[in-house]
Amino acid sequence: MRKKDRSDRRRKEKGSRQESGKVEAFGKLQSRRLRIGLAIAFSCLLIFSTSVLLWSGSTPSSQTGMKPSSKSGIDAAKAVILDGLYVDSPNTAFSQSLENYLSNAGFKVDVFEGENVTIDLLMNIAGYKLLILRLHSAVHSDGFLYVFSGEKYSQSRYGAEQVHGSVRKGITFEGKEFFAINAVFLAVNNPSGLNGSTIVFMGCNGTNDALSIRRLFDKGVKAYIGWNGYVDLSYSDRAILTLARDLYVDKMTVKDSVEEVMREVGPDPLYKSVLEYRSG
Repeated sequence: MRKKDRSDRRRKEKGSRQESGKVEAFGKLQSRRLRIGLAIAFSCLLIFSTSVLLWSGSTPSSQTGMKPSSKSGIDAAKAVILDGLYVDSPNTAFSQSLENYLSNAGFKVDVFEGENVTIDLLMNIAGYKLLILRLHSAVHSDGFLYVFSGEKYSQSRYGAEQVHGSVRKGITFEGKEFFAINAVFLAVNNPSGLNGSTIVFMGCNGTNDALSIRRLFDKGVKAYIGWNGYVDLSYSDRAILTLARDLYVDKMTVKDSVEEVMREVGPDPLYKSVLEYRSG
């Protein structure tokens, strides 16, 4: 891809395609503006089963596209992009630019797209200094953050996990059903797999579950970046690409990079959500 200077990147047009999600099981939305907004927004809310989260143990691992790491800690030169939205909402310009930024910064970049972003992968993921999750997400009524996989829902899979509530069914406004995982259970089968990692959540409400974030820090996560509300997908793509540039091209700190994104890109135009960071 031909390199452009920084000022050109700042004049990129905002994307036009927007997605939305909904919760049918927990009542109507609180305002007409939100009802209209959710019809065009990044799919943020999940339709969940009625079981509650009671389970706090490890999940038995099954087949996954990634082998669990046998190392303690991470490989400082590895990054992963989990793009569960690639099939329905691809953004090749975003994907290529992001990979270029990371590769040029010395990362070996792994990419999982669409249905390859499975629950098993999320439970077993390990060994990455940086994880970027281009996935739908929402805070359930139980207060926990849930993250869509790219794996189509099937009642016959992850039976125990569905009973326990660590995995639930999520449905987009387009009526597509996917498995969603409680964020607490990321890397559950690799207790040290997130040690030293930076996690970037591109979906909605990523910083609105303090308990899940705390649990991730207990696993050794170094920094956590996400949105404090609903967010448009094309806007999130633009903002996170700017973040990657600031972090890995301009070598800014996480704090300074997040603040620079908000100065340059601004809050989400519709929902006024802002990018936030937490440190362990």
